[in-house]
Amino acid sequence: MATRPGPSQSALIPAAELAWRGDQPYSSRFDDIYHAADGPEEVGRVFLGPTDFPDICRRRATSEKAATQRVLVGELGFGSGLNFMVAAGECLRAGCRLHFISFEAAPIRPAEFQLLAGKRGGRHPLYRELASQYPPLIRGWHRRSLAEGRIVLSTFWGYAAAGLADIVERQQNPVDVWFLDGFAPDRNPGMWAPELFLQMAALSTRGTRVATFTAAGKVRRGLEAAGFQMQRVDQRPHKRESLSGIFADSPSGKGEKQAGGLKSQLSIPSQVRVAGAGLAGASAARQLAEAGIAVQVYDAAARETPGAPEHAQIDGSKPRPGSRLDATVLHARLLADGSPAATLRCHSFLFAAAFLARFPNIRRSGVLQLPGPGQGIDRLEAIADAYQASGSWLQMVDRAKARDLTRWPVESGGLWFGNGGVVDTPALCRSLLDHPRIEVIPEHIHPPLDATPLILACAAECRSFASAGYLEIAAVQGQLDLVALPELPSAPIVGNGYLAPAGALLVAGATYEYQPWDPERATEQNMHQLGQRPFQWRRRIRGTRAVSSDRLPVAGRLYDIDQAPVSGQLVSTGHGSMGNVTSHYAGAVVSAQLLGDFPPLTTTLEAALSPLRFRQRQARRGYRHGTRA
Repeated sequence: MATRPGPSQSALIPAAELAWRGDQPYSSRFDDIYHAADGPEEVGRVFLGPTDFPDICRRRATSEKAATQRVLVGELGFGSGLNFMVAAGECLRAGCRLHFISFEAAPIRPAEFQLLAGKRGGRHPLYRELASQYPPLIRGWHRRSLAEGRIVLSTFWGYAAAGLADIVERQQNPVDVWFLDGFAPDRNPGMWAPELFLQMAALSTRGTRVATFTAAGKVRRGLEAAGFQMQRVDQRPHKRESLSGIFADSPSGKGEKQAGGLKSQLSIPSQVRVAGAGLAGASAARQLAEAGIAVQVYDAAARETPGAPEHAQIDGSKPRPGSRLDATVLHARLLADGSPAATLRCHSFLFAAAFLARFPNIRRSGVLQLPGPGQGIDRLEAIADAYQASGSWLQMVDRAKARDLTRWPVESGGLWFGNGGVVDTPALCRSLLDHPRIEVIPEHIHPPLDATPLILACAAECRSFASAGYLEIAAVQGQLDLVALPELPSAPIVGNGYLAPAGALLVAGATYEYQPWDPERATEQNMHQLGQRPFQWRRRIRGTRAVSSDRLPVAGRLYDIDQAPVSGQLVSTGHGSMGNVTSHYAGAVVSAQLLGDFPPLTTTLEAALSPLRFRQRQARRGYRHGTRA
């Protein structure tokens, strides 16, 4: 049998071996319960009470900078998510924000989490919201925003030691409280290794609290060796005792991060400016606004009335606020080669699908990807082999099923993205910008610039700013055509171009023009997708994409010629044809960096997207692609 191209299951993580004892989840692998029968109460007496968690929440909610303050919790062992749910409920009642960071080497399967959420959603409504966005079994970081952004959950699917090591140099804000909730040390020793306690110490500051269900002597001694002052907590009659403690200092007593301990929390800006009101700028602005930061978005195209008809005539010469594309597709052309691009496409699609779940401007019809140039049926099958066992978000379907799903006479099977769909892009931009902390200013932002942080999210125009002139970004034109047909597919179909239903019309696109084509030539190419079907041509939409020299997005801090960060200036651009997917992920990168948090991607992928990569290449081989120092 021929071997399919691409790596295999390296992106997947093994699932928990979950069993049920009545209504209680149980680990068959570790022969241990996830929690006691009175789970929420146990969380209170083992974790919240001994760490003074309710008082920490109240203090944050009433502080002078309450709008941007939050409680930061680190947890070893996400399990069934109960600790997170109880802590989130406490924060919401107190009126403070929460960022909950958790590590899990064997996550519960998405379908089983749905069942669990159904059992617990009555008492903890966030279970249902998380169940609709629960990460599939894909290794690495997954970030989810709940309760309209007041609750942020960052999970690392993988070994805790690897996840902690990945953020220890990037997380600038100290953890307030640690919950250690792995299975019993004698059954799961890897979760209680001394190296993990040292990594916890490196992410803590004087006064950071810790609590753990176990009272094992080696756990207490390991935490004390890492700088935590520990004490036993009487848990009778439920069990004999547990442990709690407080971080005093690094073992060396120097308080340095590498030795153990962050000195203080980063000063979070109260205001940020964004240049550009398209998807990249609107998404970054929204994520910052939900973190409590006031945002000014500059875009000259916003002079048009935001309430203009959503399907107004567009002839390519008249600007439109945020986006000029009536209908685009939420879909990622996945890869199965283990490259940074493959990781980016997978994780950014999963992030975008979850982040946009609460916005009404996406019709979740699903998306069918057919074989196309560079991705024949064998490569689609390799992608399915690599990902579809992680959850129901991706399936390989045969021709009959593909026709049934799309109601369109496709000629082959393909990949079905169940949580993809059609995006009303201008309306989505307006929804993202519709927040009381966001002000849209209908003009360009001009130098000189003051000390207020600035995010450049204006596509290839970013290079007009002196600090971003070195970015290897170019504008590539493209065209969509809108036509009327007797019958439309029920879902977008992508392959060699794409077809997407948009109201009563069908969008066909999109051309990729390194040099501008004659619009009639572009229309002819787009119409080729319709074969011999009769249609009535209605209009065309022309626009540009910003594309980087290595085809990866550009997201993060800008750097000067000496490869030092430019203070307060960041960028989100180069999204090419995948703006619906990567722009939201890039927004998470730049907002996290401004907030002093690690972005929801590995150190390796963050470096692959960083503007620093161009400075490093230019130091070796000089300036290309029209760049300047």
